[in-house]
Amino acid sequence: MSRAEPSEHTIAANQEVANTLPFHNKQDFVDALRGKIKELFPRKVYKDGSGELIWDLTQYDFQQQLDDNTFPACPDSCNPSLWRVALLNAVSGVFEVVPGKVFQVRCYDIANMSAIKSDNGWIIIDPMTATETAREALKNLNAAYKERYPNVTQQEGDPPIRAVFFTHSHTDHFAGVYGLVPDPNVDTLPFPVYAPPDFLHEAVSENVVAGTAMIRRALIQCGKLLPVGERDHVDVGIGKQTGGGSGGIYAAEEIQFDGDLKTMNVDGVVVVLLNAPNTEAPSEMMIYFPQWRSFCSGEDMTHTFHNLLTPRGAKVRDPLTWSKCLNKVLRYFPNIESMFASHNWPTWINHFENGPFESGRITSMIKKQRDLYKYVHDQSMRLANNGYTMQEISEALQLPPSLANEWCNRGLYGTVVHNSKAVYQRYIGWFDANPASMHQLPPARAAEEYLRYMGSLANILSIATQDYNDGKYRAVAMVLNNVVYGTHRAHDQGTLSAADEQLRTSAINLLANTYDQMGYQAESGAWRGFYLTGASELRNGGPQGQGTYPIFNLRTVRAMSLELICDYLSVLLNPENVSDAQYTFNVTITPTFNPSGKGNSNFNIPGSSYMKWYVENSVFNSDTVLSHSGADEKTAAIVMSRSTLDELVVGTPGNQLIDEGKIHILPGTGGEAQVRLFFAALQLPTFWFTTTFPNYF
Repeated sequence: MSRAEPSEHTIAANQEVANTLPFHNKQDFVDALRGKIKELFPRKVYKDGSGELIWDLTQYDFQQQLDDNTFPACPDSCNPSLWRVALLNAVSGVFEVVPGKVFQVRCYDIANMSAIKSDNGWIIIDPMTATETAREALKNLNAAYKERYPNVTQQEGDPPIRAVFFTHSHTDHFAGVYGLVPDPNVDTLPFPVYAPPDFLHEAVSENVVAGTAMIRRALIQCGKLLPVGERDHVDVGIGKQTGGGSGGIYAAEEIQFDGDLKTMNVDGVVVVLLNAPNTEAPSEMMIYFPQWRSFCSGEDMTHTFHNLLTPRGAKVRDPLTWSKCLNKVLRYFPNIESMFASHNWPTWINHFENGPFESGRITSMIKKQRDLYKYVHDQSMRLANNGYTMQEISEALQLPPSLANEWCNRGLYGTVVHNSKAVYQRYIGWFDANPASMHQLPPARAAEEYLRYMGSLANILSIATQDYNDGKYRAVAMVLNNVVYGTHRAHDQGTLSAADEQLRTSAINLLANTYDQMGYQAESGAWRGFYLTGASELRNGGPQGQGTYPIFNLRTVRAMSLELICDYLSVLLNPENVSDAQYTFNVTITPTFNPSGKGNSNFNIPGSSYMKWYVENSVFNSDTVLSHSGADEKTAAIVMSRSTLDELVVGTPGNQLIDEGKIHILPGTGGEAQVRLFFAALQLPTFWFTTTFPNYF
């Protein structure tokens, strides 16, 4: 079914945005176009091996600058502020930030890949999400540099990579690193790779332990499953779209800070790192290049209000710490002349128009964003301390004009509504102290009770239709979501009457149309993604995706320690399968499987790692030990290679690995049956879960 036409209420709401915000200010368009030295080629990128199309810039041709140097007008089906940033983010190519020294490749991913020309090669910052697009980004970078500086590159050829920096622990800033080498299947890269403290732990936490839920929701947030077009996906707010293809976590060298700053010399380039933990990511840093007064803000300063609790899900971020980190930028680096981020476009100081550094555009932007995060923090807690709840605060809180009218503070990705809730949750939690909220019914059961109290579906649908016609979309969404949830069990069981089935179908269609209108009005690209994907899933009966998410693969698992692997295995354990069990296993992880080790009663094989695995109280625990000191009939002794363990983690059933001879159980120790029961209890999650229809318990 096709999307709804933009209603008169949607058109009026979007026109109000166009009339209110400073669209006359074109400075960001000047900055986004500045320094371009090459268009990206190819504009389509395919996945290694399968040939699947994973990146297609031609989809965004409808947002490209026109022949008369203007840009396409905003359609009625898009918030003008979101459309504006969509046009800016569609400016693709290789760009020079500092002539001959600092470059960016933009629009091969939701993130940018930045490059610093060192004495003998490249320093790469944030190699994006996918191997394939990172590879093409590097090719484009080298080609652009040769075209721009032919006298230099005739002698150098393609400059080699001397180092890579990951600014933080989010996938789109590190997972493409394998595309920077000719053979992406290597385990160890031939150049140093640096990351902020706790990088590996946080990357695994998001992409493995919580990876299924988080990445499934990220696909919705980014509109990844939607077509590209004026009534579908237009932009995410911080970039065009999240990348696809292959990628993985790399165990980078984590920088050890003694205080806020650390200075390094990397191939003749002075690099000053500013530690910024618990800001946009739990593990994050920003980078200053004093030789050129150029500053990489990572993702702590982009051209949008960011998320304190992203809709895809993440640990709640600390806006007070974030604000203080931005203040440190002003203190430590007062003379920044160019600032580039891993999303959106750079900003430059203009000496002639803006006066000295302290009144320059960059300083102003840093101050505005510093105060943005602190305002939302301070005022959310002021209202919370006066008894307002999370929902009430999010409804009441408004930015002052001095912050709200700055383009870099607009809610193009994060929003005041969600971020004020995040502040409340960080300090106080989800409970609003109202006893009715203490132990609520789960959504499906609650909806069934609402419908029992509200009366006939025909009456509800009649009122909802009138409210839809009046533009009361939030109310319609709230009520019709309860209709969908409250009738879903009876629909599944076939107990709805034919008349109610027809009314349910009408309610689903009206709810989908409502989400369309809310998506058309959303300033946040993330909100638009959720609304329009929700509408599509309602119309199609659920998620339409297939396959698994790309980052969780053998390459990622090989970067994980045994402790991190066991943390993940523990969340796979289905307690129903081990409710009364008590298992203890002596586990030997060998560098390679050693069949001759079968005769060793303790499985103490040179070069191996030794662990004890326990299952009791329906919980899996593990310990690392120096050796195994005696297996018996109650303790099963298991040996497997590290590569076999990696196969187990990515989804090969443990019992299959036993049958294939890759996992060996020492005869005479605890029964093989216990081991098989344990492996059978490790159940992989369902990636394509629904978000628009209920789950039952």
